[in-house]
Amino acid sequence: MVHSSTRRRDGRRRSEARHSEPQDAPRAPGRPAGTSGDRTRERVLGAALQTFAAQGFAGSSVRDIARKARIRVSSLYHYFPSKEALYEAVLGKLEDEVRELTFGAISQSPDLRAMGRESVGKIFDFLLANPAYVKLGFHDRLDGVALFDRRATDRWLGLMDGLMKPAEKQGRLKAVDPVFLLVTIDGLVHWHIANDPFYRRVLGKGLDDPVIVRRAREHVVQVVMRTLGLE
Repeated sequence: MVHSSTRRRDGRRRSEARHSEPQDAPRAPGRPAGTSGDRTRERVLGAALQTFAAQGFAGSSVRDIARKARIRVSSLYHYFPSKEALYEAVLGKLEDEVRELTFGAISQSPDLRAMGRESVGKIFDFLLANPAYVKLGFHDRLDGVALFDRRATDRWLGLMDGLMKPAEKQGRLKAVDPVFLLVTIDGLVHWHIANDPFYRRVLGKGLDDPVIVRRAREHVVQVVMRTLGLE
C-alpha cells in the first residue's frame, strides 16, 4: 500500500519536473506545429514588429524586443540569431501576407480592371487593419535601412511585368513603368492611412469611420486605375 505522503512527494516531483522544462526552446525538426515553441516565435515576431515600428531598426535593440515578448534575451536567440535576422523575418512575413492577398485577388478574375481594383483595395484594407506595418514602412524608407531584399522586389516587378506587358501590347493598358507604379501604389496606400489626423481635422472624422474609409480607399483605387488607363 502506498502512503498518501509518498503520493504527495511523487506528485510534487512530477510537477517540478514539468515546470523545469524549457518553455522557449526552438522547434526541433519534426516537432508538430502549434507547440509552445511556435507560439513563442510568433510572439517574438509580433514584439519585433511593434518595436521596429515605434523605434525604427537603428533605435531598437534585441533587449527591447525580448522584454516586450516576455522572454529572456538568450531565449530569443534560439529563434533569431541577430537583430538583422529578426528584421528580415518581420519584412518576410509582411511580404508573404501581402503576396497572398494579391494572388487571391488575381485568381478571382481574368479581367484586368477587376484584378487591379481588388488587389489595390485588399492591400489598403490589410494595411489599415495593421497600422504597425505602415509605421514600419515609413521608418524603413526614411532611415535608409540596408536590409533591402532585392529578390522580393524582383518577384513583385516580375509579377507586374507579366500582367502588364501583354495588355500594353494589345492596347488595353497604358505603358507604365512597373518600378514607378509599385512605388506609387505603396506611397498612396501608406500616406493615406498615415493621414488619419488630417482627415479628423479637415473632415471631422477619421479612418475609424466607415464612410471616410470607403472614400479614401476608393480614391486610392481610382488613382491607380486611371494611371493604368483602366478607368
